[in-house]
Amino acid sequence: MNFKKLAYERKEELLSILAKLISFASVLDEYKPNSDAPFGLENKKALEYILAEAKKDGFQVLNSDNYAGHIEYGDGVDILGILCHLDVVPAIKEEWDSNPFQLRILGDTLYARGVLDDKGPLVAAYLALKLLKENNIKLNKKVRLIMGCDEESGSRCLKHYFKTNEMPSIGFSPDAEFPVIYGEKANVSIDLKLPLDNNLILDIKGGTRLNVVPSECMVKLSVNLKEEFKTFLKENNYDGKVVDDYTYITYGKASHAMQPQNGVNAISLMFKFLGTYSSSKVTNYYNKYLAFSPFGDKLGLSVSDLDMGNLTMNVAMIEKVDNFINIKINYRIPVDNYTSKIKEAFNNSFKDIKGEVNVLSESKLHYVPKDSTLVKTLLKCYQDITNDNDNEPFTIGGGTYAQFITNAVAFGPLKPGQDDCCHIANEHININDLLDSIAIYAKAIYLLGNSDETKTH
Repeated sequence: MNFKKLAYERKEELLSILAKLISFASVLDEYKPNSDAPFGLENKKALEYILAEAKKDGFQVLNSDNYAGHIEYGDGVDILGILCHLDVVPAIKEEWDSNPFQLRILGDTLYARGVLDDKGPLVAAYLALKLLKENNIKLNKKVRLIMGCDEESGSRCLKHYFKTNEMPSIGFSPDAEFPVIYGEKANVSIDLKLPLDNNLILDIKGGTRLNVVPSECMVKLSVNLKEEFKTFLKENNYDGKVVDDYTYITYGKASHAMQPQNGVNAISLMFKFLGTYSSSKVTNYYNKYLAFSPFGDKLGLSVSDLDMGNLTMNVAMIEKVDNFINIKINYRIPVDNYTSKIKEAFNNSFKDIKGEVNVLSESKLHYVPKDSTLVKTLLKCYQDITNDNDNEPFTIGGGTYAQFITNAVAFGPLKPGQDDCCHIANEHININDLLDSIAIYAKAIYLLGNSDETKTH
């Protein structure tokens, strides 16, 4: 089969389904586990829409209590899982050049929240499955396109889904980069609680998600430092805003938490200002141990692995609760069993302040051998469609749904050398890259679906 030719014939269908899927602002607002829409109405609508499309196209579908769902093709014993997600990170509309929840086409480039992460790849995977079905391609495995609604906020969706649905024996997640991602760092998030030692900070708030470098931080003070704030911005060439005499905002640059060094942390900018003009135990602590330390070196937590890279740290969210400052921090770690060292480092740092640290969540490092049949098969699919024989499989700091399946890896859609614009304003992808992805995924499903391979070796 000429997978690439068949994929490019589906351009209009791709744009049509994607535009509708983008229109659902599927951002988690509040988790309601006992409701009909546990991750919000927009997440529910997005899931219901894509399942209805698949059912109309003759697929077997399942909705797992609006937590997740799947689209199924074939009737083999073993299951090939393709893991995607429908939820997206928040979009600050003022930072965008267009409506983030309306598909914008500029030349060959598509712009919208989720067009890259992960609605675009999800639609590409679905059309790959539809391409095989319409050409009556028989497989010896059952294929399930599994779609969750909470990947960006803890993956409670798939945890719920797999309570009642069989775990695939092999799979991939179209939620990262090509050619193949065979390893993902361990992921640990902590909550840091620091007591305020004066009444200077009346309120502070910044950040939206653990996996996003915060692009905005607001503080309200009890004293007027408006002129000092203006001077601070000008002298450092920072971006910010004076709301009133006592309320100020710093603007940074969002980035994915797996690459915090590529962003500018607005919380750290604010504490640099506070430390300059209003020193206190809290500001001193933050600036000594947390500010502008994307690799955790200020706390003595830097660690690296030849295969998996460096530890990264993202100070993701901050807010004042009662008389405390609560800070949420996310770590991507190249080795396993590192949580105790993180807690120990924080406890050792509480010499001049009575801080408290608690673990919010943790996941282990995920690794599939580079020379496994799965990795080699997917690499061949990518190479055959793109003619790129130079780039090699690699590892990342991001965490994908691939971690749910022992023998699964992340696979596309971002091509080597392209900017990773996930989680930032004006998220985009080239339409031809999505069409290539349809072809790559179709070939991958065909080869893996007819392989006897279910183990990593």
